[in-house]
Amino acid sequence: MYILKVAYDEYNYGFQSQPHKETVCDKIMDALRECNYLANDKIIFYGGRTDKGVSAIGNFIVVELNQEPILSYIYSKLKNKGIWILGYNKINAIPEVKYRHYRYILPNMLYDDEYNIDLMKEASKKIIGTHSFHNLSKRDRTKEKSPIRTIYDIKIDENPYYITIDVIGKSFLWNMVRKIITALSEVGKENKSLGWIDELLCENYKEGVAPAPAEGLILMDAKTDVDYIYDSYVLNRFKREWMENYKKTTMKLGVCRNMVNSFNI
Repeated sequence: MYILKVAYDEYNYGFQSQPHKETVCDKIMDALRECNYLANDKIIFYGGRTDKGVSAIGNFIVVELNQEPILSYIYSKLKNKGIWILGYNKINAIPEVKYRHYRYILPNMLYDDEYNIDLMKEASKKIIGTHSFHNLSKRDRTKEKSPIRTIYDIKIDENPYYITIDVIGKSFLWNMVRKIITALSEVGKENKSLGWIDELLCENYKEGVAPAPAEGLILMDAKTDVDYIYDSYVLNRFKREWMENYKKTTMKLGVCRNMVNSFNI
């Protein structure tokens, strides 16, 4: 078995395979098939399932390959698809995921709602620990999954453009991180009190909470004890492509700010 470290942007149609064959896993499997690397036509295990619109820099998949992969060769099959295989290693057993680290980028722009960061940090302290997240996840109608989860840590930082919220835990329910972000945002904008967080975590209390937009979420790491073998060519291409994206986005930011500042309304 081989473990492949996977990064991808928000423009893919989710992570797990789907009938339309446009997801991250579908495109990776197509690339491995083109390289004649596949010994078994299925993904055995993965680090985290992410929705459409979510990016990742630290996800992984476990697959059966018939030879040691050449990452630059795989890159050539995935070029311009917003997916990168950054590292790999051969493994004898499926690795344990020690924790999953998600990061959310929350806009913190001039003329928009202002956030009380101190209140958000106080609210995050209430979420850290073991709780029922039935109000902060998409409902499991089969009732097969327990809503009890443990959050190890939440870190919140800000700059003039965005607030960075890091959420670290063993495992997460569907939409759980994005709903946590909404809860923290509502407290930060002072639309809700700190006591509201206690209510949301109460097993006998039910209230719907909308998830924050998927485009702000990044899976930073699905941490295992595996040491990856990296390819310097692929890493350089990855950084260069994201730097180009960064330049374009910065230009767009400047244009937007100038448009907004054009009129004093």
